[in-house]
Amino acid sequence: MIIVTVNDRLGTKAQIPAFASDKIKDFKVMVAMQVGREPHEILLKRQGERPFKDQLTLADYGVSNGVQLDLEVDTGD
Repeated sequence: MIIVTVNDRLGTKAQIPAFASDKIKDFKVMVAMQVGREPHEILLKRQGERPFKDQLTLADYGVSNGVQLDLEVDTGD
C-alpha cells in the first residue's frame, strides 16, 4: 500500500491510499470520491509532463509512496 498526494493546485491536497499495481483508471475513481468530481473529468500527471493514460498502472509511471501528482479537471472545452 502506498499513499499518493494529489494536488489540485488551488490549495487543496488529498492523500489517497492505493497499490502501485492499480490502474490509473481505478485510481481516478478513488480520487474522484475524495474531490467530488467524475472520474472521466480528472487528468492526473506529474508537473510538466503529459497526462497519465488510463490503461497503465501507477507503477508504470514510477509512482511510489509519498509521490505528489497534479490534478487537472478536463471540462471538455
